[in-house]
Amino acid sequence: MATTKIRKTSGIWNGAACIGRTQIPVWKLIALYADGCSEANLLSDYPELTKDDLKAAQNYYAQNMIEIDEAMVAQRTAFGIAAQYSDI
Repeated sequence: MATTKIRKTSGIWNGAACIGRTQIPVWKLIALYADGCSEANLLSDYPELTKDDLKAAQNYYAQNMIEIDEAMVAQRTAFGIAAQYSDI
């Protein structure tokens, strides 16, 4: 299995953890999972991602839940939909 690195780069999503060779933030993938998006849908919607990338995002979330949960709430608040996700 290839190792996917999660990186934080200032200037990309305000330094949020992203899938290494992309600018896709971990919080976005976790939010999509939470909204019911399947692995197959994510791979179809984001063809640059692999199953290993999705697993890396889930592993990162498992080890950094507070960071990712706060990022999801911040993004949803910015778009005015936080009330719907008050349990995050």
